[in-house]
Amino acid sequence: MLIRAFIAVELPSHIQKELEIILINLQKSGVRSVRWVKPNAIHLTLKFLGESSPQELSRISDEIRAIAATTAPLELQIQGIGVFPNLKRPRVVWVGVKSPPALFRLQKALEDAAEQIGYPKEDREFSPHLTLGRVKREASPAELTLLGQTIAQKPVGVLGNMTVNQLVLFRSDLKPEGAVYTPLAHFPLNG
Repeated sequence: MLIRAFIAVELPSHIQKELEIILINLQKSGVRSVRWVKPNAIHLTLKFLGESSPQELSRISDEIRAIAATTAPLELQIQGIGVFPNLKRPRVVWVGVKSPPALFRLQKALEDAAEQIGYPKEDREFSPHLTLGRVKREASPAELTLLGQTIAQKPVGVLGNMTVNQLVLFRSDLKPEGAVYTPLAHFPLNG
């Protein structure tokens, strides 16, 4: 049986509360064609693994454990709002993560370890962010314009700082009401 999985950082409750306020304000803007993420399901993804066998998950867990054991906890600042790829054609709404070089090294170590096991290498450069919502395929040009204007007119300053002191291997189950994320294992940063 295959399990859809990814490696991520959980967010503390004070950051989730700030994200909830932003989500409420965005939902009030009248943009209907976005599938918003529930605040308690928002996380910082470091590596999406996709469909994985129990054996692959066991191997990647060993690698994550080894990487976490040599990585010191790190501080992140949550700030700003934006969209991928751009305001004219928004597809993903996100809040930014100001990260030290150590986060990029950690993500690269996870990417390299996953590639050694056989997971495909991500073709895009790592861009730390917290996904707030995904635009639905059927969004009209008018809705895309409204979303772009709404994001441009609602700047987000610094929401807070957080300490990353563990990594989490998550299972992702796709449901009609949205994805359900279940932690499979926690890996403390002990470097």
